[in-house]
Amino acid sequence: MRKPLLLLLILLMINLTACDAASAALTQTPSPSAPTAAPVTETAKPTDTPSPTSTPTATPTITPIPTIQLLLFNDDELKAQVDRLAAKFMNQSHNSGLSIALAIRNPQIDQLQVMFLNYGLTGNEDKQPITSDTEYEIGSITKVFTGIMLAQAIEAGTVKLDDPIQNYLPDGIQAPTFKGIPIKIVDLATHRSGLPRDAQSDDPNDLYTYLDSIRLDYAPGSEYVYSNYGYELLGDILARQAGKDYGELEFDSVSKPLGLMDTTMSLSADQQSRLARGHQYDDSPADYFPQSGAMGPAGYLHSTLNDMARFLVANMRPNSTPLSPELKLAQTSAAQGRNPGTGAGLGWDLVRPDSPQARIWKSGVTPGFSSYISFLRDGSSGFVLLTNGQYIDNLASDMIQLLGE
Repeated sequence: MRKPLLLLLILLMINLTACDAASAALTQTPSPSAPTAAPVTETAKPTDTPSPTSTPTATPTITPIPTIQLLLFNDDELKAQVDRLAAKFMNQSHNSGLSIALAIRNPQIDQLQVMFLNYGLTGNEDKQPITSDTEYEIGSITKVFTGIMLAQAIEAGTVKLDDPIQNYLPDGIQAPTFKGIPIKIVDLATHRSGLPRDAQSDDPNDLYTYLDSIRLDYAPGSEYVYSNYGYELLGDILARQAGKDYGELEFDSVSKPLGLMDTTMSLSADQQSRLARGHQYDDSPADYFPQSGAMGPAGYLHSTLNDMARFLVANMRPNSTPLSPELKLAQTSAAQGRNPGTGAGLGWDLVRPDSPQARIWKSGVTPGFSSYISFLRDGSSGFVLLTNGQYIDNLASDMIQLLGE
């Protein structure tokens, strides 16, 4: 009788242990509605091969993505003013749709409050209303995301701003110099490389053969000349270092940590169904930008008003995000901007760069869309504009004046 009883006790102990393990596993699993964080990539380290008797390594707990919570507000007077500006803009531009997000700091609670406003339709041919989940091409605002990725590489110590780009090129490719002065990483990021505005091809295979053929007309770092091609090179350098393509790296390292799940280069079927129809200057339908290609780091991202409002708040309150050092570094002026009294950050443009009231901004234009994001460094106000047409700078000027930026 002792052996069957002993065997029964052993089986009960095994079952209880398994139940405890299952219960522990359930307490570590995020709820189905919570998105999971991107895995952290660490530098590979040599490890000893475990012996057969070694204890297995525990599975790490998955942490939910820290989605930025937006505090919404209503202000009838402010809304009426914005409504008038929006109506003026749409009447003059004949754009079919427009999305606006305002972020205003409430000094009584020291919190940013956000207002969402959407106008019109997803296309002149459509009857679908614009919503905060409508996807837009955001054009050159993509460069800000590339700049934040550069800031991450700098913080990680894998890239230095003053490094010549030659250090990061594929074997056999020679970057141009001017009288021995090399192009540096900072020159790519601040549009002072001396490289042409655009490449001759969107084929990634042509990216470096084109570089090999360029001759510079002036010293890198000496003049501001806007260059999409420079950002193509910068994004490709960062992606090759990470061993990923640009779209995957951007989503994993910027969009996902900030909870911007609709901000991506390549759209899913659901996101594609929410993509507005873009229109050219004459209001005719425009061709969409590609969802992959060499120009991706310079202008191929898509986003929604919901995501761009979160991105705005993240940059206005970087300490509330997991990317605080990187966001702050990207907003820091690294060179003089296009005009006197302006600065160039890592993707951002700055007005009054040395002032606590510096205005930090970026615009984007594609064949069918235009966009604008702006905020004050002191975190008091900011706004986002997205439209499936052109002339957004006209409305941006009115918004800057309205908010006193």
